[in-house]
Amino acid sequence: MFHITDEELEAMEAIDIRDVDRNTLTDISDIKIDTRLPVEKKLALFAEQTNNLFIHRVGDYVVKVRFQKDGATIDDKMEEYLRHLAEIYI
Repeated sequence: MFHITDEELEAMEAIDIRDVDRNTLTDISDIKIDTRLPVEKKLALFAEQTNNLFIHRVGDYVVKVRFQKDGATIDDKMEEYLRHLAEIYI
């Protein structure tokens, strides 16, 4: 099983996207994970396929994700985003 230390996680998270070389980042579309697997296995597969758990490339864009224990879910945020788009175009 893939293992990352707390120090490695902190170092990955601390990287500023303005300073990262986009050519060293994994394109998120290249990551393949069987969604039928248990969460722990999916996380391990994700970690094995990327060189940074927090910063990725999506085509030409650099994206940094943050994880939080509490608060809105990604579904909540997507709903909020779509509602905002609907307000702009209606």
